[in-house]
Amino acid sequence: MIRLNIRKDGKIETKSFMNKKELVSKLNKLKLFGVTGVEYEDGTYKTIQEILADKIWNGGVAETFEHSGYAITINGKQRAGSVIMGYLKNARKYDS
Repeated sequence: MIRLNIRKDGKIETKSFMNKKELVSKLNKLKLFGVTGVEYEDGTYKTIQEILADKIWNGGVAETFEHSGYAITINGKQRAGSVIMGYLKNARKYDS
């Protein structure tokens, strides 16, 4: 799970992705320009969206990636609901 802030032209969109495939799907919808993909020496091919998704998915919290006027910042790598549920579970433990 990863949460991202996607900025473009002063607008910020926060999105969560359960897996890298969902992230690639979102990146495919963005208007990215430049190189469309890379063919590696071993004959494999990755689109720029797949390469960017790999970098983002493996990046650290607060790390920013820029491409085609977009600034994509990693907001978190943990499901927000899990944090809240963990807090509530601990709160109940100390409540009695």
